[in-house]
Amino acid sequence: MRLYLMRHGPAGNGATWTGDDRLRPLTEKGVRRMHAAADGLKRLHPSIDVLLTSPLARARQTADLVGEALNLPVEENEALAPGFSLAHLAGLLTIYTDAHGLMLFGHEPDFSILIARLITPRGDAQIMMKKGACCALNLPEETPTATLAAKQLAGSAILLWLMTARQLAQISS
Repeated sequence: MRLYLMRHGPAGNGATWTGDDRLRPLTEKGVRRMHAAADGLKRLHPSIDVLLTSPLARARQTADLVGEALNLPVEENEALAPGFSLAHLAGLLTIYTDAHGLMLFGHEPDFSILIARLITPRGDAQIMMKKGACCALNLPEETPTATLAAKQLAGSAILLWLMTARQLAQISS
């Protein structure tokens, strides 16, 4: 299976936001940047058939822009809220066994930690997902069992690419 991880685009400043952080939206610049990144992602012709997003507004907006570009529906999944881990991913993989390409939208530091764990057994790779960044990984063909899933996934993936939102936007130009 091909796994795509995309961090939400630039959102309002969390330190100055006065409302519920779950409702903090993308900035106007964030919307423009993610729209351009979605167009670039579309030009890569990824084999994505499932889009899952964190329920937080900024991740949902990012997912909706990509979904529109790829002509795919977006599903919210509470597991993708901050705190998403290798165990959460393993749980999702046992649900979406028929997906060829699964794209997840979420947050930092969760995705950087997750990528490091997927590509190195001890998770000691240094990964940094900037806002709006996306990566593609190849996961092993066999679906992990529920009891050993996280252990089976650690160090099992191949990182194919990791691009910033700006790099994705350049592809669309």
